[in-house]
Amino acid sequence: MPLKRDKGNITFPEEYQSREYKIFKEEELVSSLPRTIYEKACRAATRINIHPDAKSEKKLAEAIEFSHLKTTPAGVASLTIIAALLVTIPTIVLIAMNLFFSGGITFGNGMIILVLALPFLYYIYTYPMHLKKRYEMSVGSEIVTMILYVAMFMRNTPNLERAISFTAENITGPLAYELRKLMWDVEVGNYFSIEDALVNYTKKWSQNRNFVQSIEIIISSLTQPDERREQMLGEVVGVILEGNREDAKHFTQSLKTPVMVVHAMGIILPVLGLVMFPLIAVFLGVGSSALFFVYDILLPIVLMFLIGNILESRPSTFSRLDIADIPDAPPKGKFRAGKKFLPAWPFGFFVASISLALGYFIYAFEGPQGVLSPLIMIGGITLGFAVNYLLLTFQLTGLRDKTREIENEFAEALFQIGSQIHTGTPLEVSLEYSIRRTKNLKIKDLFLRALTNIKSMGMTFRQAFFDKSYGAVLFYPSRLVKSVMKTVIESADRGAKTASLTMISVSQYLKGIHATQEQINDELSDPVSSMKFQLFFLSPMISGVVITLTVIIIGILSQLTSKTSALPIGSFIPLLGEIKITPFEFIIVVGIYLVENIFILSFFVNGIQNGPDTIGRQNTTAYALIIGYTVFVITLFLTLSIFSPLTLLAVS
Repeated sequence: MPLKRDKGNITFPEEYQSREYKIFKEEELVSSLPRTIYEKACRAATRINIHPDAKSEKKLAEAIEFSHLKTTPAGVASLTIIAALLVTIPTIVLIAMNLFFSGGITFGNGMIILVLALPFLYYIYTYPMHLKKRYEMSVGSEIVTMILYVAMFMRNTPNLERAISFTAENITGPLAYELRKLMWDVEVGNYFSIEDALVNYTKKWSQNRNFVQSIEIIISSLTQPDERREQMLGEVVGVILEGNREDAKHFTQSLKTPVMVVHAMGIILPVLGLVMFPLIAVFLGVGSSALFFVYDILLPIVLMFLIGNILESRPSTFSRLDIADIPDAPPKGKFRAGKKFLPAWPFGFFVASISLALGYFIYAFEGPQGVLSPLIMIGGITLGFAVNYLLLTFQLTGLRDKTREIENEFAEALFQIGSQIHTGTPLEVSLEYSIRRTKNLKIKDLFLRALTNIKSMGMTFRQAFFDKSYGAVLFYPSRLVKSVMKTVIESADRGAKTASLTMISVSQYLKGIHATQEQINDELSDPVSSMKFQLFFLSPMISGVVITLTVIIIGILSQLTSKTSALPIGSFIPLLGEIKITPFEFIIVVGIYLVENIFILSFFVNGIQNGPDTIGRQNTTAYALIIGYTVFVITLFLTLSIFSPLTLLAVS
């Protein structure tokens, strides 16, 4: 069949295209299309074609290329200008209507709108830079795994191209795509060799000196004798791990001031404002709408901007545990109930609806001065989200913890088997011996199943682990375990001694990674503990105390007004009682702020501890909502029971 020509490019017929080429072509097609609202908006805004200055255009172009954002610097600048016009022109028109006609908005409110719009416009313009930082953290978390897999493979097979291909097959995320892209560029002749492709790729990561150095060592090891090559490959894992330790240490040291700022912005300043609000409401006539805007809209947005910028400086450490291959894992948005998978949100919605309806029913009897009805309504919102997140994560976190425990035990079991084989003991005997030595570990079942396959079914070492129907790794769906066992089996084809040395060396790599993870967790423990205390206890307690103080102040002013209305100075005192907010409204506003604060601080805590991890964030948020709301209610009723009688006695 003749080759086809498409716009000057030669293309192969469908039946002659390899599976790898088809996969890559599909990925390229998908990746070339605008995927997000931002990309689509930039593409539409490009019609006016406004270019930024040369320096900014260069920075934007680098960020866009790095993060694979499907737009151009002109598109970003054009979108920013259009957004600015969409905010500015209507605001000016409304101000003019108020000045010369009826309706519109006051000049002060117009200025507030324009000032508040500036951060959003700036964020639109700098979004590619923010996306680049998040992309660096996401892809960078896979770098350690990449270096580990390349080093493992090249211990036995000093072929860099095959090592990169093996790594691309066994890691996930954007880095796997980029490695496949490198392989394809080599195949089509964009690079002379995979070494040239990797050297060019490291220029993209020039700020990650440890990664660049690791790639340089790997390439240099290709020209060394076997013993020296193995030594250098062992060093390369140590280089990347040491770099992670240093980055985590520097990040922890730099967190002290940001944590203090978050504490001040999230607790101290809001508390001062809430305590003073009754007096502000009296003398300035400020109502609940202003309080809602400041505390439930403006302040959370400021905190999210602040925390987002802090987390963007977090160094990439280790890849998140991928549970996509676990057969028992429920699909996204669902949880397992028996043999069925059910969506989680209806259960959360049901809990929230019942509580909101009950709160509204109680409000009909309590009125706007009541305390119980707003608490039940806030409790409904809180428990609705908590139930939804718990149902989404309780099974996934259990599966992930089990898989992580198995991976942590894998290094020790691998070392035991490798050491035994190295003494000349037959493979079956070595497996039996290692199973006895690791009888208290869960990972022993992996090797026990493999040994059963060898003895009972006459399988080879490779089949015992990777048989499509009975392979041991089918029951332990960990990418790390699968990848390591592939490397071990490849080395076993070269002899038992080679397999034993591979097992021992890989086990040392894994132990080094585990030790580094523990050190990094230890480095991050202080700021994480501080933020968890603020999340679970301090914020809810202070919110409860603030509501008590405000409710008491509102009650005192109201009673003073009623008791002094007949006095000669009654014409002044009643003004103090004209507070445009009720206890119900105040509790609702503060309760919503507490819920938002829990979401934001959970995002911050999980971001420091685990990086971008949806499962961890949702699980932390669920428990924080339950514990935080409980502490909030207990504190509120406890302080009300203590101070309300004293206040009533003083007023009377």
